[in-house]
Amino acid sequence: MWGEFDFWRILVEYFLEEADCIRIDCWNEEESIIDEISPLSNGIDKESNERMTIFTFLVNEKNVEHIIYNAFDEKRRLKWFSLFLQRDGEIFFSSEHYGKEFSITGITKDELKWVKGVVPRNFIFHTY
Repeated sequence: MWGEFDFWRILVEYFLEEADCIRIDCWNEEESIIDEISPLSNGIDKESNERMTIFTFLVNEKNVEHIIYNAFDEKRRLKWFSLFLQRDGEIFFSSEHYGKEFSITGITKDELKWVKGVVPRNFIFHTY
């Protein structure tokens, strides 16, 4: 089922363990996706970016399961433009541009080595 994005699920599951909040950004015209995830959200922001709907989610079993197992559309593309994991109000992990780019902050050298082993060689990710 996962195909070329198997690694996405592996990375998100790993870093979700450190998160206390999940944020997903969708373009406003992605109405079916917005309708799908709205009921799970504990916050919706339509004012910070006039072109996007920004959702926040509690990190709980129901939300994590939905995000991990319902992340891809029928074209096998990540449904959301951006997914951010936060800890204490700070973003430490992002999957952006429909899962084609990752940013991770504050990881150890061992974690970086693990990430490099999980993602395809031609995949773009940033560490700070």
